[in-house]
Amino acid sequence: MKPLTDIRTLVLWLALFAPVAVWIGWQEQAERYERFVQDTSIAQRMLSQKVVQHEAVLATLSALSHPPSPAQLLPSLQPAMPQLLGLGYLRGGAWEGSGAAPAGMPGAQEQARQLQRPVTLAVDRARYWLVAPSSWSLLLDARRFIPAGDFPPTLASLTLDLGMGPLTLLARQPAGGSLGGIMSLHKPLGAASQPFPLHSWRRLTPSDWPWTEWLAWALASYLLAAASAAWQRSRAEARRRQEEVRLAAMTRLNTLGEMAAGIAHELNQPLTAILAQVRAAERLLDDEEERPAVRQALLASAGQARRAADIISRMRGLVQPCAPSPRAAVDPDALAASLLFLREEELGRRGIRLSWHNASPGARPLGDRVALEQILHNLVQNAVDALADWPASRVIALSGGRDGMEYRFEVSDNGPGIPDEALPRLFEPFYTTRAQGMGLGLALCETLAGAMDGRITARNLDPVGACFTLRLPIAGAAA
Repeated sequence: MKPLTDIRTLVLWLALFAPVAVWIGWQEQAERYERFVQDTSIAQRMLSQKVVQHEAVLATLSALSHPPSPAQLLPSLQPAMPQLLGLGYLRGGAWEGSGAAPAGMPGAQEQARQLQRPVTLAVDRARYWLVAPSSWSLLLDARRFIPAGDFPPTLASLTLDLGMGPLTLLARQPAGGSLGGIMSLHKPLGAASQPFPLHSWRRLTPSDWPWTEWLAWALASYLLAAASAAWQRSRAEARRRQEEVRLAAMTRLNTLGEMAAGIAHELNQPLTAILAQVRAAERLLDDEEERPAVRQALLASAGQARRAADIISRMRGLVQPCAPSPRAAVDPDALAASLLFLREEELGRRGIRLSWHNASPGARPLGDRVALEQILHNLVQNAVDALADWPASRVIALSGGRDGMEYRFEVSDNGPGIPDEALPRLFEPFYTTRAQGMGLGLALCETLAGAMDGRITARNLDPVGACFTLRLPIAGAAA
C-alpha cells in the first residue's frame, strides 16, 4: 500500500472512529453517573434511617413516666445503637447523665423547646448531642452510623458535615489527580433535626474508561476503512485499466493510420510506374500472331495494377480523416491530471517520479484533447524508455505555460539524452534508435501536432537529459 493511500485510510478510520468513540465514552459516562447517583441515594437513605431512629428513641424516652437513670439505660441501648456514646437529661438546671454535662446544653435545650423538635449540639467533627424539647439528649458518633463495608461497593468517597467540618465516612479511593473527571453529588439527610449535608464523589481513572468497547469499535471501524479504501483502490485500478485500454487502442489505430499512410505513399509510385511500363509494352507489340494474347495479358496486368492502386487509395481514405478534428480550448491541468493518474502506479513501480507544473494557470491551448493526450503520452513513454537503464534518480518533468501567442508544453527527463546524430531524424517515419521500436511514435506526434497548427521540437539538456517541446496556438488569440 502506498504512503498516500495509508494516510487516506488513516484519515477515513479516524473520521469513523472518533465520533462513535466519543459517543461510546459519553454513554458510558452517563450510565456510570446514573449508577453513582443511585448508589449515593442508597447511602443517603441508609444514613437517614439512622438519624430518624435517633428521633424515635428520644420520643420514646420522652413518653416514659418513670424512666431509669441514663447510666442504667445506656448499656441496654448500645447493642442496638453502637453510635450511641452517652445519654442524659437536664431538668431544673440540674444535669443527670452517663457522663459530664456538655457545654451549651441549656441553650440547646431552650432552642429545641422553641422549635418544638430536637436540635444538634456539635462536640467535634464526628460527635454531637441530639437535644429534645423533653430535656433528653443523646451523644452520637457519626463514624459508627454505618460500617464502611455496608455502603454500595461502587461508592468511593463519602463525607458528612455535622457543623464543624467534613467527616470522612468512606475513603475507597486515594487522593490524587484525575484523568477522567470527577462525579460529585450533595444530598442532605432526611431528618428535620439532623439535615447534615452528605457529599459523595468519585474520581474517574483510566480504568473506568470503556476500553473494551473502544477496542471493538476501533477494530470494526478499521475494517470498514480498509474495506472502503480497498474498494476505492479497485475502482481507481479499474478506471486506470480502462484508460490504458482506451489509450492503447487509440495508439494502435493512430500507428496503423501512420503506417498505412506511409505504405500508401511508398507504393503509389511503383504502381504508377508499372502501369506506365505495361502500357508502353502494349504499344510496342508488333508480332501479329502473338499480339492478341500478349495484349490480353497486358490488359489484365494493367487492370490488376489499377485495382491495387484503388485498394491503396481506399486504404488511405480510411485512415485519413475527411475533415480536420474539431479544436477547442483545453484545460492543461485536467490533461496533466489524467496523464498523472494513468501513469502514476506504473512509474512508481519503475522508480520514476513524474511531476506537473503550470506556469500560466489561466492560459488554455487550442487543440484536440484526444490528440494532445496521445502526444503527451508518447513523449512521456519515450522518456520512460530513455530512463529504463539509467542508474541515477529518475525524474520526468511535465510543464506548461504561455509563451507569447502560443502555449508551450515541455516533457523533459534527466536521462542520457538523445545522440547527436539522431536529433535531425527523430521525426522521420520508421526511424528509431531502439531495437524494438517501429519509428512511428514521434512521426505520429508531429502529424497530430501539425493537424492542430502546432509544432514539436526536441533538444538535449545540459548536463544530462532531453526535452521535447510542443507549441500550440493559444485559445482566444487573434487569428
